Amino acid sequence: ISKENIGHFYLDLHPREGKYGHAAIFHLVKRSVGGQGAVDCMLCNLPPASSDGKPSLLRHQNVVTFFHEFGHIMHALCSEGIGNMTHLAKCPRDFVEAPSQMLENWVWQKEVLERLSKHHETGKPLPDVMLQSMIKAKHVNVALNSLRQIYLSRLDLTIHGTNPPENAARLQSLVDELRPKITLIENPPGNNMLRTFNHLMNQYSASYYGYMWAEVLSADMFATRFEKEGIMNSSVGMDYRKMVLAPGGTHNITDHLAKFLGRPPNDEAFLKSRGITKMDV
Repeated sequence: ISKENIGHFYLDLHPREGKYGHAAIFHLVKRSVGGQGAVDCMLCNLPPASSDGKPSLLRHQNVVTFFHEFGHIMHALCSEGIGNMTHLAKCPRDFVEAPSQMLENWVWQKEVLERLSKHHETGKPLPDVMLQSMIKAKHVNVALNSLRQIYLSRLDLTIHGTNPPENAARLQSLVDELRPKITLIENPPGNNMLRTFNHLMNQYSASYYGYMWAEVLSADMFATRFEKEGIMNSSVGMDYRKMVLAPGGTHNITDHLAKFLGRPPNDEAFLKSRGITKMDV
């Protein structure tokens, strides 16, 4: 351990009036030549402690959100790029969600959940029966959720494509057509989720598909290295940091992944992680 200071991050975890209502990270200061490390902020809206002294009690999904956003923090702090240099400080848009979804894998591991969970009165971790039931329920509605992500990705690519809808009526028609076609759920008359699809108008425009693609890559990295060599293996963790997080956008991200994996990435682990193909016994 070098004890080198590589950066700082702020945690803004609980809701308050006027606060951004989603979960995200924000880059406050980029790494500089003079030795200034990166400074980032992780913003969430997790349940706060109650006024009667009861502590903040997080649902499992809250923990998933925390790990997801903290994956972004680790990516930001471990990147070795300077300022806004594209070749180091940034990575391909359809890879940016891989480090965040990578960390989500840990909160589905029995060993980790036993260490994270604790009853606020007895101090005991979640019972084994409850842990096993929760892990088994990971794939509930996975098919519907996958179709929804494909639907949103298709909407995004169509709107930013070569022949986008030119008015509100055409946008409504697009939603009415694609939702039942892809998700198998009819769109209620006049319903248009584009009004709240914030990703259409930020850095994810034409790249929303990256959420699912990044999950393909993160599942492969986790299954190939961490599951086989130990989910708390510090040597594998350092390989991940140096081979994947640190290089940023230098060369091709696929080359970095192949170096970490020992082969080109594939979708086998992703399909297993979503319960689409059977896990190895």
